[in-house]
Amino acid sequence: MVKVKICGITRLEDLEFTVSAGADFVGFVVNVPHSPRNLKQDAASRLISAVPNNVKSVVVTIPKSLEDLNNIMQLGADYIQLHGEPSLLIRLADKVRGEGIIGAVNARLPNALELAVEYSKVFEIVLVDSLMDNGSGGSGKTHDWSLSRIIRDRLQPRPLILAGGLTPENVAKAVSIVKPYAVDVSTGVESRPGIKDPEKVLSFIRKAKEVET
Repeated sequence: MVKVKICGITRLEDLEFTVSAGADFVGFVVNVPHSPRNLKQDAASRLISAVPNNVKSVVVTIPKSLEDLNNIMQLGADYIQLHGEPSLLIRLADKVRGEGIIGAVNARLPNALELAVEYSKVFEIVLVDSLMDNGSGGSGKTHDWSLSRIIRDRLQPRPLILAGGLTPENVAKAVSIVKPYAVDVSTGVESRPGIKDPEKVLSFIRKAKEVET
């Protein structure tokens, strides 16, 4: 059964109903000022401490240096999801090799497949997303899922997370095509940026997990 990550959580009440709805991962955007879902580290720390043990916490960030990454690691999340310039991310991931690092690949790039293969050498999990030009997620746009399926097949047994424009209406089709380890959603389950809609969250999780993979 596919796992589900609900990303861009900014409020305790959103965290609580997302967990109760059956999410496997919950994501918090940290130190990304241009994101409407951005949290400062102290706010993120409070939310991460409220995540139950049976759910994995993920900090999503765009590090500019090893110092940035080390500061984020102090939050104690289960995973850190890195966005940004690929060569920098590969260097940073290589310095902190180990479990718990997710690398985000922009599916809109012409070399997305080759980049995903490179990421799989240093990241525990590769995430494929329809990233914006600044390297961040939350675009709300889909990409070619057949490409994601090719990437998924090339990376096995390395896990692949599928993101980018997923909604309760299209997630079942995406899962059936790509057969990812997990799906990741933010914009598609919101009532407005940074505020999750309980009914959309519940519907997304239910429809994703109904698909046999």
